[in-house]
Amino acid sequence: MKFLLHILIFSVSVKSQPLNYYYGNLHSHSGYSDGNKDSSSTGVSKPAGCYSYAKLSQNFDFLGISEHNHYSSNNNPGMIRTSYALGLSEAAAANTGTFLCLYGTEWGVSSAGDGHVIMYGFNQLIGWETSVPGLTGPNYDIYNAKTDYNGLFTKVKNNPNAFCYLAHPDQSGIDYGDIYGSSYNVAYDSAIVGSVFRNGLAFSTVTNYSEYPATDYSPYYRKLLSRGYHIGITYDQDNHNLTFGRNNGGRLVIMAPSLTQANLTTAMKNMHFYASEDWNCQVDFKINSSIMGDSTSGIVRPTINVVHTDVDGELADSIKVWSGVEGSGSLSTVLNVVKSSNTLSFTDNAQVAGTNKYYFIEIVQNDGDRIISSPIWYRLSNFAGIKEQTNEFTFLMAPNPVHTMLYLSTDLKSDYTVEIVDVCGKLIYSEKFKEENIKISTEKYAAGFYTVKISDGKFMQTKKLVIE
Repeated sequence: MKFLLHILIFSVSVKSQPLNYYYGNLHSHSGYSDGNKDSSSTGVSKPAGCYSYAKLSQNFDFLGISEHNHYSSNNNPGMIRTSYALGLSEAAAANTGTFLCLYGTEWGVSSAGDGHVIMYGFNQLIGWETSVPGLTGPNYDIYNAKTDYNGLFTKVKNNPNAFCYLAHPDQSGIDYGDIYGSSYNVAYDSAIVGSVFRNGLAFSTVTNYSEYPATDYSPYYRKLLSRGYHIGITYDQDNHNLTFGRNNGGRLVIMAPSLTQANLTTAMKNMHFYASEDWNCQVDFKINSSIMGDSTSGIVRPTINVVHTDVDGELADSIKVWSGVEGSGSLSTVLNVVKSSNTLSFTDNAQVAGTNKYYFIEIVQNDGDRIISSPIWYRLSNFAGIKEQTNEFTFLMAPNPVHTMLYLSTDLKSDYTVEIVDVCGKLIYSEKFKEENIKISTEKYAAGFYTVKISDGKFMQTKKLVIE
C-alpha cells in the first residue's frame, strides 16, 4: 500500500500541473483512404505531407488523421491494412515537440443504424473485410463485425491508451446501434469521450479560414447527456483535401500541461476539452476547483464560474449556463445568461439534495462564433453538517476503473466512514474504518459510474469511481 500511495500521489501531482490550451483537429483524411483528393494538383497524398502542411496553419497545434478503416473500393474509401502501419510511422516521424501528429481511424459506415467513430490509440487496424484487392489475407489486424458497436466500444474501453468519439451522428439518434433509443450502456459510456458540435466542410478546397459548416450536432450532444452519458463536445474539420487547419477557424481545444500524445489522450479521456468556432478563445469554466470534464460533489449548491478570454480581444456577446439532471431523459435547459460580459458567476439554488446534475457553457462572441464546453457533473450531497475541504486530508484510491478489489489510503487519524453511491444516488455501501489502508470488494456491484465518499465527521471528500 505504501507503493500504491506513492503512485497515486504522483498521479495527483501530474493532474495538478497548470493546464495550457492547444488548438487542433482530430478528424481528417489522407490519400491512404479517401483524402488528398486534390493530390494531382498539390502533389501531397501521404500523411507526412499533410502534417507538414498543417504545421504552417495559423493557431493550429495538433492534427489527427483518422482514415476510414475499410476498403470498399479504390479511394472510396480505399484503406488497406498495410497503409495503417505506414500512417502510424509517418505520424511518429513528423512529431517535433512543438506540433503533435496523430494517426487513427474513422471506424464504421454511415448506413442507417450504423455510424462513424473517430478512434485513436490502437497500433493495429480494426476491421471486418475478409479480402480486398491487392492485399494478401484479411483487411484487418483485429476483427470486429461491421455492425457490432458493443464489441468496438468494449475494445476501446479495455485499451488504456485508446479513446473514441462520435462523428457527424444521425440526429434521430439511431446511429451506433440506436444509442439514444436504447438503455444506458456502461461499456459505451466507458469508451466514448465525446460527440461533435460541427463537422466539415469535408470536401471544401478553401484555405483562407473563411468557410464554416452550417451543421449543428449539439442537440445530439444534449440527448446523450440526458441519457446519463459522460461525454464532452468536439469540433471537426473532416478534411478530404489539402486544407488542414485552414478551411475555417473552428478548433477542438484541449487543456493539458504540455503537448504530447499521452497528455492529449489523458485530456480526451477526462473530457478536458471544448468545441470552438474561434481559433484562440480560452474558456475557464469551473465549479470550485473542478474543470470541465470533472465529476465532483459537495454539501452546498454549486457556483459556476466562467471566464472568457480571446487573444484577439473579442467580447462575449452572451454566456449561457445549460444544465440537466443526469440520467433523467429530460434535455438540458438554460439556467442563466449574461450579456456583453466576459465573466459569469452563478449559483444553482434550485439543485435538490441527493441529485446529480451536469452543467456546460455556451458562449457566443460578438462576431457570432460559438463555443460549447464539455460538462462538469455535480452531486449535491444530503450529508448535512460536514464541511467539505479537499485539502484537509489525503484520500487516494486505485485502481480506477476497478474490477474486483478497490484499495483506499488516507492519512486520517480518527475513525472515518466510507460510502459508495450509485449514479441514481442510492447508497450501496457504508462501513466505518480506522486503518490508514483498506480494501473493499466490488465484485457484487454492477458495472457503472459511482461516487466514493469518505468522512471523519468534520471533513469530507468524494471521488468518481468506475466499476467494470
